[in-house]
Amino acid sequence: MKQLLRYISFFLLFALLTITAGCQQKKVKCPFTTITWGDSLEDITALEGGYTEAYDSLYDGTTYVFPKTYDGLEGSVKYSFNAEEKLVALSWMYTAKDSKDLEEAYDKLHSEAEDMLGESGFQFHSDKFSDLASPGDVWYLKEGNVLINTVATEEIQILQYTFLHPDVSEEKP
Repeated sequence: MKQLLRYISFFLLFALLTITAGCQQKKVKCPFTTITWGDSLEDITALEGGYTEAYDSLYDGTTYVFPKTYDGLEGSVKYSFNAEEKLVALSWMYTAKDSKDLEEAYDKLHSEAEDMLGESGFQFHSDKFSDLASPGDVWYLKEGNVLINTVATEEIQILQYTFLHPDVSEEKP
């Protein structure tokens, strides 16, 4: 009887630990930079070096572009600020050689994002949009939205991986 109680106790403890571990939310961490929302342009240039381009951001501030290799792919990272000079978007962009290269890059980064964030439950490239949209996905998180999207035309093949600050993120429709 004691041995049976010991097995039951062990089983209940194991079940409780498994359930508790499964309920913990994964920490969202941008994989292509160590820059965080509180960092300034000075912090970014200290990490990335000089920017190669600057232009008006979608958030009434400035976007700064730096060359950046991520996951073995040569691209660029864009840091976008709002009007108050607060960092609100981190984007890594890759220009693919062709549609096959774009698809392989998307599949790789999307798989890594799902490992980190879980399934999003919202894909642009679904049965509903299969012939109308390039592959893409959005994770609606309280820490800020994460997007992976592609643009494919005859002239250019682009993949963008973006982390948005909660202030500029939208709720799941």
